[in-house]
Amino acid sequence: MKPRRSNTSTNLDIFLEYPITKSQLAQLLGVARSTLLTWENLAFWRIESFRKSYPAKADGSFDRESPLSPYQAWILGRIGRVMLQVRSSERVKTYIKANPSDFSKYKFLNSQQQVFVKKGA
Repeated sequence: MKPRRSNTSTNLDIFLEYPITKSQLAQLLGVARSTLLTWENLAFWRIESFRKSYPAKADGSFDRESPLSPYQAWILGRIGRVMLQVRSSERVKTYIKANPSDFSKYKFLNSQQQVFVKKGA
């Protein structure tokens, strides 16, 4: 993977209000698009709710070319944070398996609700 443009880009969770392309998210996170695609691949095969967030194609497969949902962007930011800490795809896989609740849609919605309540207060 290429070095990050910013080592602090994944320190905080990302809460978007709109879908985002992988290129735009890579730029936002300060990483190369190829790095983001590596993270996306880790998430796709290990986090069912991430995979099911993609629209379905007519043949039943997932449309992985579509923009990412706010939940998917949040997941990729979290994977980036774990990657920065453990520095290995294999260790990230182990972390995801050991801590599935850290990547759950419930945790995302709960955290997002707290951010938007504070924002609106």
